[in-house]
Amino acid sequence: MIFAGIVAGGSGTRIKNADKPKQFIEIGGVPILIRTIRAFEEIGEIERIYVGINPDWYDYADKLLEEFDISTKRVRLVTGGKDRNGTVMNILREVTALFGINKGDVLITHDAVRPFVSEKIIRENIETAMKTAACGTYIPSDDTVIRTTDGMTVTENLPRKQLMRAQTPQTFEISTLCECIRKLGDKKLSMLTDTCGILTECGYPIHIVQGEPMNFKITTDHDLMIAGLMAMSERQ
Repeated sequence: MIFAGIVAGGSGTRIKNADKPKQFIEIGGVPILIRTIRAFEEIGEIERIYVGINPDWYDYADKLLEEFDISTKRVRLVTGGKDRNGTVMNILREVTALFGINKGDVLITHDAVRPFVSEKIIRENIETAMKTAACGTYIPSDDTVIRTTDGMTVTENLPRKQLMRAQTPQTFEISTLCECIRKLGDKKLSMLTDTCGILTECGYPIHIVQGEPMNFKITTDHDLMIAGLMAMSERQ
């Protein structure tokens, strides 16, 4: 079976004058979180969609699901963790508690504030994870990237052809992910902030799914403005 986990526990402090976390801000009259959920609802093969929410905003999110007619039979809220990885672990526990750990089952995880993720990206993540143990979504870097050791001068120009920018989804074969979690133990896991790192620590390669420029993360006011323009263009 295929499961989706949407990470929506952030506070969005880089958006100025926001009275709520960025995943709840509306673009084109629809909250960012609802747009992201709908992108995954379109994939009929996904058995259940879990949304990791900060406990302080759990009731608010629950009301949003009702307001925007999101089926709670398929979409379930989960209490978020202290960070992204913690939220993914909470979602994984919910999945395995109800459905068990079965070879071939897949968990596709995604940032709530990437609402323009395409069906193509989602499907390619699922297909790749089914063939391998893990994959992530990446896009080539258009900019030259430098390394600095003092924050004031350039230490090294990095070869752009070897660099990619990470997006989400990140997708995992569930039994392999659970096996790696058991092997690493709580102490090692607490040092990792990215779920792909769990598989990497156990020697599994992370396979690359090509991302898209539209699959950007809404982090700043500029991102929010671009997202609003994109939402407006959908109506035309």
